[in-house]
Amino acid sequence: MTEILAVGLNHKTAPVELREQLAMGADDIRELLSPLVSAGLGEVMVVSTCNRVEIYGVSGESRAGDRILEALAGMRSLDLGELRRHTFVRSAASAVRHIFRVAASLESMVVGEPQILGQVKEAYELAKRQDTVGAVLDRCMTMAFRGAKRVRTETEIARGAASVSSVAVDLAMSIFGELRNCGVLLVGAGEMAQQAGVYLRAGGAAELTVVNRSRERGERLAREIGGHYVSWDSLEQQLRRADIVVTSTGATQPVIDRGLMKRVLRARRGEPVFLVDIAVPRDVAPDVGNLDQVFLYNIDDLQGIVHDNMRARSAEADRAAALVDEEVDNFLSWQRTRAIGPLIGSLQRHARAIVEAELLRSQAKMRNFDEDQQAVVRSVVRGVVKKLLHKPMVTLRAAASEGNQSGIDLATALEELFALGPEQPQPQPESRPAPGGEKSVMGSPEPST
Repeated sequence: MTEILAVGLNHKTAPVELREQLAMGADDIRELLSPLVSAGLGEVMVVSTCNRVEIYGVSGESRAGDRILEALAGMRSLDLGELRRHTFVRSAASAVRHIFRVAASLESMVVGEPQILGQVKEAYELAKRQDTVGAVLDRCMTMAFRGAKRVRTETEIARGAASVSSVAVDLAMSIFGELRNCGVLLVGAGEMAQQAGVYLRAGGAAELTVVNRSRERGERLAREIGGHYVSWDSLEQQLRRADIVVTSTGATQPVIDRGLMKRVLRARRGEPVFLVDIAVPRDVAPDVGNLDQVFLYNIDDLQGIVHDNMRARSAEADRAAALVDEEVDNFLSWQRTRAIGPLIGSLQRHARAIVEAELLRSQAKMRNFDEDQQAVVRSVVRGVVKKLLHKPMVTLRAAASEGNQSGIDLATALEELFALGPEQPQPQPESRPAPGGEKSVMGSPEPST
């Protein structure tokens, strides 16, 4: 039986050092999808953000979860045992619930933050373009997105919801108080930097400087937040002037290392500097935090503020979780009903074959009937069989959708009573010509009941 799987690691299970080793861009994800399909996943997508690298897939193989971890370890040359210690493998209802909660931002570091839904949608669209999304994963994600929308519209969890960027700004304000006299440097010009700039401006920061490798993107961000752009080769000079530095580039190696900061500190003559690194992989080398007058916080250091944020919204989080559970139940019901479909189809084909065989066998007895009379007989016989099957099939579908033991018992009984195994031969009409060269009474196949 195929099951949905959710395999990966996130800020709850793994330190930032491991997460940054597995962080992937679109090209990396495209490269990984093929070996994941080869590992036994009939459908698969990969979600990679600052706080999580998670793989959602559909498989009927018992070792699919292990093979996913092996593919991840091989891609980044990681020790498989170490990776296992920090990853989770969920299946069936547990995996579905996790996926729905992630999309609704109930598993985010800052519950209610809006970015994760867009990131999951991007991962889903990328997988669709790579043709690794099928009927089950498509329905799962579509219903997860619907659940996330309900959370946003039917609860207050998103009102004033803090992103990682806003938490970083809150941390700066808790240290400096008012920001109006602080020089702020944004290193990077992506979405996280844009959010941080908006929050910093709202918090009263008067001077915002953007340093970015791409001039076009840097200037665009500077215009959006009312700051100014300087070129990347001015990074050291700007670090000498800034009181608050927020880094969020897409670099794979630190852009601020110990040697650079030692030069900066000599030029600042002991004036402290506050660094918030919200990038994964990290933009600031960890040993920079050991320097005197440097106050360095990375994305994991924000957990304290996040905890306070979560406590303040715990009631709304409970309401949101209840809504998500409703959507999870709806999907699981669809999945169970879908699973019973082949059995119902087999029963319908079995019944149709019997009907058509008996009608053909009765042709000689109906040779004195005109075409209209024969059509009435065929219609009555087929109608009786449809009515006889209708109630059992409705009952079976209902029991299957509820997910209780009665659905399994009914399905098992049906298979045994009608001998509906996968290789079950269907009744065949007798092979003899119709009297008088009449055409077959079976006519066109009837639609499924």
